[in-house]
Amino acid sequence: MLTVLCLNAGIDRTYEVDEFSVGGYYRPTRMRVQAGGKGVNVARIAHRLGVETIISGFAGGAGGGLISRQLQTEGVLTDFVAVEEEPRVCINIVNRRAKTQTRVDEIGPLVTPTELDRLRGKWRELLAKSKAAVISGSAPRGVPFSLYGELIHAARGAKVPVILDTRDELLAEGVKARPLMIKPNLEELSTLLGRTVQNAQQALAAGQELAEGGLQIVLISLGAGGAVAVTRKQGHWIAKPPKVEPVSSVGCGDALVAGFAAASLLGKGFGDCIRWGMAAGAANAARFENAGCTREEITKLIPEVQLSRVDEFSVADTPADDT
Repeated sequence: MLTVLCLNAGIDRTYEVDEFSVGGYYRPTRMRVQAGGKGVNVARIAHRLGVETIISGFAGGAGGGLISRQLQTEGVLTDFVAVEEEPRVCINIVNRRAKTQTRVDEIGPLVTPTELDRLRGKWRELLAKSKAAVISGSAPRGVPFSLYGELIHAARGAKVPVILDTRDELLAEGVKARPLMIKPNLEELSTLLGRTVQNAQQALAAGQELAEGGLQIVLISLGAGGAVAVTRKQGHWIAKPPKVEPVSSVGCGDALVAGFAAASLLGKGFGDCIRWGMAAGAANAARFENAGCTREEITKLIPEVQLSRVDEFSVADTPADDT
């Protein structure tokens, strides 16, 4: 089973507004209200790809009930920790003609120390029945930056590999605990390393630096340009996505993580894991709703992913200490 941790799940409200600009008055041509958050996107897509998936995190009030019911209806198992405050609301305005998006994300609820302890206990319970885990997204108020690192250490003790997809201090602290894999984009990678990383070549060098620090896999999203991967045992890789008519880029990185994780749990080789991730990201980009792509849409695009091995990796070929 794949366990997905989404501490800051919320309600996504997506509006399609032609010719949107600041200061105007509009009626959307389309709208969608759905459970949201990076981890929610990951769980949805991993489940559709045939992996038993359970999601946990914080979810309280009426909004938390909506999130759980919607995911359960879709077949995703849920085991959230109830909190007093309502989940955040995230607004995404899509202008299809101009190919732009405008986002307004609330911060999220205030989590108490007692609720945090419940989450820690829940995580230990879920690790006992998990083959892999994904920690994805931001954290609400009251959560220390060190929490992801703490949870990764617990997973390592339980021999459960973790994929970490977050940013800023949460990423910096989480990397210290050495998850199996991180999936930053160029902006997140630049912040993590304290220098600008602008292209694939620089991303490969940055990935090697992080691998030398103990990470097994560094999968770096280049947006529409694809992704690069650096591993300790599988070498350097560059992936180019299939060509699709883009509608929204929201959730594409989450789809990449979901596709990779699902393929790995289904026993696919490393190259195929990248292909599945890239295909899922492209399928998501072609959809109006976040994580709305189907298994059929994803699998159709897998053969169209361009994947190449750059060269043999120079980092020591032995795995990092996993104690």
